[in-house]
Amino acid sequence: MKNNIFFNFSITQKKRVKKNFFSLFSNLSSKLLLQMMYPPLMLLFWGVDNFGIWLFITAIPSTLTMFNINFTQAAKIQMSINDSQNKRKLVNTIFSNGFGLIIINMIIFTLICISAFFLIDLDFKVFESIDYQELKTILFLIILSFYFSIFDSILVTGITYRGKLNIATNVKTLFELLLKFSIITCGIFSDNLIYAGIIFLAASMLQTLILYYYYLENKKYLFLSIKLIKLKELLFLFKLSLSFYAEAITNITKHNGLIILLGIFFTSEIVGLVSTVKTLFYFLTLKFINLIVHTSIYEYSIGYGKKQAKKLKYNYKRHIFYIFLILSIFTIVSLIIGPKIYNFWTNDKYELNYFLLLLVVLDSVFYNLRDTICIIIKSVNKFLRPAIIETSLTISAILISYYYLSIGFNFTTVLLINVITTFISFIFYTYFSLKFYYKLK
Repeated sequence: MKNNIFFNFSITQKKRVKKNFFSLFSNLSSKLLLQMMYPPLMLLFWGVDNFGIWLFITAIPSTLTMFNINFTQAAKIQMSINDSQNKRKLVNTIFSNGFGLIIINMIIFTLICISAFFLIDLDFKVFESIDYQELKTILFLIILSFYFSIFDSILVTGITYRGKLNIATNVKTLFELLLKFSIITCGIFSDNLIYAGIIFLAASMLQTLILYYYYLENKKYLFLSIKLIKLKELLFLFKLSLSFYAEAITNITKHNGLIILLGIFFTSEIVGLVSTVKTLFYFLTLKFINLIVHTSIYEYSIGYGKKQAKKLKYNYKRHIFYIFLILSIFTIVSLIIGPKIYNFWTNDKYELNYFLLLLVVLDSVFYNLRDTICIIIKSVNKFLRPAIIETSLTISAILISYYYLSIGFNFTTVLLINVITTFISFIFYTYFSLKFYYKLK
């Protein structure tokens, strides 16, 4: 094999990768533009307090989704591997059992949400300016919309298991644009967040209907059958899904847990400050790296299924090289001109601390490196151990952060703990990924 810095793809792969990449890139560009416009427009039309409250409210049901096990990602990977080997019956078996697990999980999630809704006291500092009954109504609307998001996942699996990422991505991007612009526009006419909650639910319902249409158009030989749902298959898929579930808990705890901690101990202004800094210097970079990851993961899966170890290893090294180069440029640009970009973006609504910026940038770099190096084990459903280690570290970090905040420490302490946790997770993922890499033959 010729040694160069470019990927080694077949003609079919090149066409698919280009189509998926440019589709995802176009959608990412639209979302980046929206992310740049959303916070300043929300601040303009809704105000600092309402914006901080909205961020906090939407973080609560997102946090509750830690009880929603991600069955579809593991199912999609197994479907892709078996589809590459023309095992169609097995593909349908996995798909049907994935759907069965989602229904079971939605029932469990319902019981948890009902318990949380009636038992948790919402007497937080961030809610001091909103009526309690209005708050409960908004939360109910947001939580209800999450059921549609959960159901969407099985539809997306049916659309994308053969590598067609562009359709589902286009639909989700369109509705994210629709949702955020509708909420911004709503703020011009009313400052009541109940209307924002209604818009959130309506957009979620309509998105599900559109995805269902595209699922019917693109499912090929795929079908759902109750007869294919077996206990053995359910348990097998459940075991494979634990790694993605652990990863989901990590992300929810790490990000939404941070917002909730800040809402408990600090004002809505601090919640907005940290959220906007993470949006610009963490999530935007993460979305771009994820674009490359999502484009590549299917190629790794079918490469493994077809036993193309040499080709897989070659592309893996190229992948790491390009991500390292991108992150190096991101770090230099962020630390040099980042504060000016941030102040312009938020119209000087917040006072950015340089230490806060440094912590968010480092957290972003370590997480994206971790996300890149683990793609080789994630694409074949073999990353349970590092995922469990990372989840344990993240939950411990949140508990330690709560302790320090309760005795009067500054909010930047939480971000410092985040950076340390992410770096340790990166080390563990590197070890397990390289161990799998050297065993490939």
